[in-house]
Amino acid sequence: MAYRVVVKCGGKAFFVPNEAAENLKLCTAGQLRVLLFALSRGFAETSPETVADELGILSDDAKDLLDYWVGRGILECDGVSAPVSVPEPIPDVAPLKKEVPKPPETKITMKEVQELKENDAGIAHVFSEAERLLGKTFTTSDSETIVWLVSYAGIAPEVLSTVIAYCASINKKSFYYIRKVALDWLENGIDTIEAAEERMRVLEEMRSWEGEVKRCLEIYGRNLVSKEKEFAESWRLYKISPELIHFAYEKCIEKTAKLSFPYINKLLLSWHTKGIKTPAEAAAENKPKGETKKTSFDLDELERRMMLDDSVI
Repeated sequence: MAYRVVVKCGGKAFFVPNEAAENLKLCTAGQLRVLLFALSRGFAETSPETVADELGILSDDAKDLLDYWVGRGILECDGVSAPVSVPEPIPDVAPLKKEVPKPPETKITMKEVQELKENDAGIAHVFSEAERLLGKTFTTSDSETIVWLVSYAGIAPEVLSTVIAYCASINKKSFYYIRKVALDWLENGIDTIEAAEERMRVLEEMRSWEGEVKRCLEIYGRNLVSKEKEFAESWRLYKISPELIHFAYEKCIEKTAKLSFPYINKLLLSWHTKGIKTPAEAAAENKPKGETKKTSFDLDELERRMMLDDSVI
């Protein structure tokens, strides 16, 4: 099924900057509600008090939510310092798509494989590297796959060697998996050794970061699921330290008695928006400044709102 916007004659509408749409994956439901309210006012000024009255939230919370979008350059506010810089995501590869040749109609014979190994230096190098990295005896099908990827799919021997090295590093040594990865890289424009090495660097960084996040959150005996990986990757791009992630985890357990990625994510994004980088700074942020003055970031109130937030999974 496909969904479309209903455009009514005479109906009102407002624009949404592309930069705001690009933040939808990372923002919370509360942050999105505040943004939509601010955008609906066009270029008219608004205030935390107005937002709080209209949306039925606390004024301090409204200010925090508005400041989130100030930090991303979507809103501006007099007297507020330059927005917290948000690092651009590290591109995996150039988003180029290219046609991948179909397998040849005729089956590659072992005679052809042997001739190419003897006469083609590039293919001979791939076989040598594959034997060294995979440490196994190749079947006929394995040998045919190497020759097909180089001779018919058009993958450069040095790129295929890098693919094999990456697959070996994650203990995925079947040629079915190697073929799948090699074609995926090719379709995404990774056709030089420089692009292949950059792709491998990014993938290894993401994989090591996932292990770091698991240690910070005391997750053992399982991998992160896809939604958890999305949260972890956003923290990596924001350059949030493992120590701060662990501190957020401790606060989450104190308040909810369970691991909640959405709860931890809200803490980390709030701290990031305010420029908080260490557990000490985060702890100081939540200390009461007076018996009658409410703190700008109330974990108890956050917990209450998290229980009612439809975005919590």
